[in-house]
Amino acid sequence: MKCSNCGKEIRVGSVYCEHCGKEAMIVSDYNVLEDEVLQSLLEDDDAFAKRQAALKRKQEEIDKQNAEKENDEPNKTGNAFLDKIWNVKKNRIIFIVACVVLVLFIAAIIFFTSFRFKMIQGSNLDSKAKYDSAIEVYKEALEKRKDSVEARVALGKDYIITEQYDKAEEILLEALNLDKESIDVYKALIVLYTATNDTEKLQELENNAPNSTIKKLFDTTVVTAPKASVKGGKYGEDQEVKLVCDDDSTIYYTLDGTTPDKVSGKLYSGPIKIEGGNTTLKAIAYNKDAEKSIVTTEKYQIDYEAPDYPTVSPGSGHYDTPTTIRITTGVEGAKIFYTWDGSIPTPSSEMYYGPIDIPEGNNVLSVIVVDKHGMSSNVFRANYEYTP
Repeated sequence: MKCSNCGKEIRVGSVYCEHCGKEAMIVSDYNVLEDEVLQSLLEDDDAFAKRQAALKRKQEEIDKQNAEKENDEPNKTGNAFLDKIWNVKKNRIIFIVACVVLVLFIAAIIFFTSFRFKMIQGSNLDSKAKYDSAIEVYKEALEKRKDSVEARVALGKDYIITEQYDKAEEILLEALNLDKESIDVYKALIVLYTATNDTEKLQELENNAPNSTIKKLFDTTVVTAPKASVKGGKYGEDQEVKLVCDDDSTIYYTLDGTTPDKVSGKLYSGPIKIEGGNTTLKAIAYNKDAEKSIVTTEKYQIDYEAPDYPTVSPGSGHYDTPTTIRITTGVEGAKIFYTWDGSIPTPSSEMYYGPIDIPEGNNVLSVIVVDKHGMSSNVFRANYEYTP
């Protein structure tokens, strides 16, 4: 401790300074640095307190705003539990998204069962030549909109393509009664009556045309259907069929009975060979504007006939001089097989290439003719006795 008068050290507890004799005023050691640190701590405490107070005020404001918002938020359901769920923002977002998804789902169901979707579906089937399936879809469309001319025309066209002419006429006349000035209806009926070669109904249709625009449709060239050079029927040999049109149309055909088009049909480029069995040839023509004709249909039944006996010369008999035998057939492309031991010849037997000598002794010549289709004649037999 130090005296406040003289500044010298005095003993702790002394009343008077032993150096100057005056009453001692005791002062602790003073350090400027300690004072600055103390001041800094006091200032930090004050700043901390201010920050705490500011945070408290901010929290109070937020709590007040939330309370006001909750008071302003009306009850959505009248149920406290549901209202509590609704008041959570995340729950509201989930609910809104679910509602949007549900609306879209319902809209999709409505569209995919709608008249318009059925018409689109039928058109897609037509583009793939699936006409029977398209017919069923167009019927469903017609159920959706019973007075639709559009559906009737589409249905009538497919009936024409599939050669259901009576049904085509019935449905197209219904369409004509609904709209007597429909160009599409008249076009379809013109194709129908041209396909069935019903000139009387075609003329009547033209006479009743309601205006000049529709009358001009009858002047428009209808795409000519292909014609087959060989008519359908029963034949005993393969047939070579040519397809021709009166114009420069492109022809597509099938041989399995399906309706041809540019996708499913084979492009015609030359004569078609119709071979054994039953074959249904169908052909269609497209003009330069991609308009198509009706379908030409020809059915062929090719039943091959077995070739006749061969001609053998000389015939059976007794010979005492060397003699050769000649065998001929009038079947083009046929082969001749023979045996001398009495067995029935087969394509594995000796083939006839030219005159053969009668062997010595008593022998039976057996001969067959096998045509290009593998059909075999009955066995021709002749007995030759040669004794030199």
